[in-house]
Amino acid sequence: MSCGTVDHAQKIEPIVARLLDEDRLSGFHFNDGRYANDDFTLGSRDPHQVFRSFHEIHGFAADRGRMPKSASIIDRWQSEKPKIEATIQTVVMAQELYAPAAPVDHAALRRALAENNVVGAELIVKHAFLTDVAPALAGWRKANRLPADPLAEHRRTDYARAAAAERPRRRRALGLTQGGRLA
Repeated sequence: MSCGTVDHAQKIEPIVARLLDEDRLSGFHFNDGRYANDDFTLGSRDPHQVFRSFHEIHGFAADRGRMPKSASIIDRWQSEKPKIEATIQTVVMAQELYAPAAPVDHAALRRALAENNVVGAELIVKHAFLTDVAPALAGWRKANRLPADPLAEHRRTDYARAAAAERPRRRRALGLTQGGRLA
């Protein structure tokens, strides 16, 4: 999860919390990074950090009675992975880290923090993080007529190969004669 010009050694979730507190969080740039490369698949480096950021958003909603108004963008300039597969991985990982942050008992967490019960507060958040939401998400996808396993479905359909084969014809039809990475 990148926050623009923030030093990559900086912890992101306190920045998210502060921006939420000031009602200034405008968006997320979904990816993961290390050093100069910020284009790793979301959660591949530090899924707990992403979860904690989502936890801050759900904490904001619990306190204010509404979700923050913010936008999200997925940054996919992945050089070692197929771009569509990397994007699917990012979306699935975002769902798998967002979902367990939702049911945190924020009232119990506030009580634990007010009582200076750091261990109790940590266990409340840790229990949520360790919750396996993959089966629930697969069920939600099926109920919404979506593939239970989006990556497996993408691979089964062989869409990437078919799109690559179709690309030269589409480029000619659009009158594009020079190569470009997006066309």
